[in-house]
Parts: sequence; C-alpha cells; structure tokens
Amino acid sequence: MSTFYICPTPIGNLKDISERVVNTLQDVDVIYCEDTRRSRKLINHFSISTPLKSYFVGNEIDKINEIETLLIEEKDIALISDAGTPLISDPGSVLVQHLVSKGFKIVSIPGPSSVITALTVSGFEINEFQFLGFVPKAGKDKSEFLVKLFNSEIPTVCFTSPKRLLKDLDFFQNEGLDSELVICRELTKKFETIYRGTAKFLKNQISDNIKGEITIVVGPTKNNSNIDIDLDKAVGILLKQKVPKRELAKALSLVTNISVNDLYEKVKDL
Repeated sequence: MSTFYICPTPIGNLKDISERVVNTLQDVDVIYCEDTRRSRKLINHFSISTPLKSYFVGNEIDKINEIETLLIEEKDIALISDAGTPLISDPGSVLVQHLVSKGFKIVSIPGPSSVITALTVSGFEINEFQFLGFVPKAGKDKSEFLVKLFNSEIPTVCFTSPKRLLKDLDFFQNEGLDSELVICRELTKKFETIYRGTAKFLKNQISDNIKGEITIVVGPTKNNSNIDIDLDKAVGILLKQKVPKRELAKALSLVTNISVNDLYEKVKDL
C-alpha cells in the first residue's frame, strides 16, 4: 500500500532535520514542495536524488488529482514546505483532507515548527494557545483577527513579514493592546534574536530595516475577566476599522457565546 508522508524541514538550521525525514525523502518516489528551487538546495545538501515537483496554492487542485493518481499506482509521496512543518500557514490542508476522504495512508513525521519553537521560548503558560497565521492587512479578515486576539485568555501566535512588523506594532498599540509580546526573529539561525515587551516599547527597540523570518507570540489579553468590558472594547475597535455592523456581529459571534442577532441588536444603533 502506498503512503503519503508529511515531512518537516529545518526552519533555519540544517542540523535540525531528523534522520527519519532524510531517509523518507530518499526512499519515496516523488517529493512535492512549494518552491523547487529552494527545496533543491535542501535535498542536494543531503544527497537526496528523489524527483521534485511543485505544489503551491496556485496549482493545488490540479496537483491533488495528480498525487491521487500516483498513490493509486503504489507510489510513495512526501510533502515538504519551504521551512518547518507543512500545512501550518502553508499549502496542503486541502490535499490531506482529500486523501483522508479517499482512505489513503498518511504519515506525519514530527519535526521543526516556528510556532512551537516561539511558544517554548516565550515564557508564557502554554498548556493552551491559539495560532492565527499571518496578521491580515485589512478587511474582514483583520476584523476577525482582532476579535480573536482581544478576547484571548491564552497566548496567541502569529506571523508577519519584516516589512510589516513595525506597522503591525503601530496597529497593536493604536488599538490598545497592552499585553506582553515576544517577537522571534530568525529562529534557529546564527542571528536569532528574541525581543520582549509591549508594542509601544518594542517599536523603539526594533530597526525599521529589520530582516528575516518573524514569529510573534502575544501574551493573554489583560483585563478580560469581564465579558461586557471585552465586548465593548472589541466593538469599539471594529467600528474604528469601519467594519459593517452585520459583519461586526458575525465576527464577534465567532469568539463569544452570543448569537449574531443579539450582537447586531447591541451595535446597530452605535
């Protein structure tokens, strides 16, 4: 029976790849990856000669059918991302859902993840946490991001780009986020740097030409024991973002036990 392997790759330090992953990548028939040019450097470093094929958001649907055909033909396949564990803010979830529905054997090999690495160095209590992916730039996605962030009693992990980091810190400060932040730059690499503090403090510590991969851990939102206070704060934030009130109610409903209609009644005349 053929097997589909989910294989994590280093997030910076090549020594972090496991022997099991290297052996798997050597043994499978095909490796699917986000960027063949970037992944070729990795497999060349470990003398892996397995053929590479691209798998990214733009060709996802076509590749799902291709991968299914190969598995039916008893070919073993591995999926890797540019860095870290596949599917975490990377392509692959739709593919794995499809393969699960078809009954194919799937093996996920544990390994590097910037999410877990950042959490464990954060110093926060991490028995529970939420991961929100990349900080959205605008629109409904950003509204929903804010609601989840400001109603969290547990740490939140998110990604941003070095070009947007200071803008995101400005945004956090302007919206009243007073939680402790841990900003992780270039995790596992030679110039790994960890910044700790509030958004206001960190804006003065970080250069406007900062480079490298960025992972942010936001501590639990302060003063969130009273749901009415939290709700009023969230409504104010979203209204400032000019979110339509019906969409605002839908967004708030995602993170509360309050119905969309009840929330809409609360905000419609504001």
